[in-house]
Amino acid sequence: MPSPKLRAVLASPLLHFFVLGGLVFAYFNLLNPPSSRGPRDDELQLSATEAQRLMVDFMSTRHRAPNPDELHNMIRDWAVEEASVREAIALGLDKGDTMIRNRLRNKVEFLAEAPAAALTPDDATLTSYYQANARRYSEDGVLSFTQVLLPDGAGPERVQAVRADLQKGTDPASLSNSALLPPQVDAMPIPTVERIFGKDFGETVTALPLEQWSGPVQSGFGFHLVRLKMHRDGTLPPLAEVRDRVLTEWRADEARKLRETYIQNLLSRYKLNLPSFEDEVK
Repeated sequence: MPSPKLRAVLASPLLHFFVLGGLVFAYFNLLNPPSSRGPRDDELQLSATEAQRLMVDFMSTRHRAPNPDELHNMIRDWAVEEASVREAIALGLDKGDTMIRNRLRNKVEFLAEAPAAALTPDDATLTSYYQANARRYSEDGVLSFTQVLLPDGAGPERVQAVRADLQKGTDPASLSNSALLPPQVDAMPIPTVERIFGKDFGETVTALPLEQWSGPVQSGFGFHLVRLKMHRDGTLPPLAEVRDRVLTEWRADEARKLRETYIQNLLSRYKLNLPSFEDEVK
């Protein structure tokens, strides 16, 4: 019986991978004996890199090695795809196709920005980036308040009457002119408040005194009487708490810079001869 160490080696996924990789090449050699191969344009040569990709794709999807039939079909599908692509290019089918052009452009730009994924900034660089983009990482301020939407065109006397009723303890929901807006808002982030009530409404409510009916305050729906119950300012967490996110976004920004630099260098190699649209604009 094999020793425990030998059994461990035989059970190794890495060993299976290399054995299967060898099988791919052996099988391809059987289908294409050396006497039939040569440096011809019509040769379909399965490279080591491509063979590894086929194996990795299969094993990552199925979580197991391919059986002989699957191995045969996998290699045949690769050959059919490679031959079809060559025929399409020979026929010029790649020209004028927006989808293909976009895919090719995306691949080239991906190659240009790929080095950014391996970049690791020093602490000073990352701290500087974090501080310059502090708004991205700040936790939003939150508000708790009660509001009553006043009737359209309500004058000072009507406003004062509603305020008096509220101060007596009348249910705000019974006085509001809208059943769609929440009369009570609890610990809602200010950006969410402004998405519901309209731009600047949250910031205006933030400045109101606590625990008293104030206003009227204008929103996208009209004018409101508002009672502010709680306001908590936004905070910026320590860099250590959001370091992974900051690093990811720093690399994304560096990737954009690399892509833009590549594009500028690429265009500098060509003379741009562009049509004039001045007559069409006029």
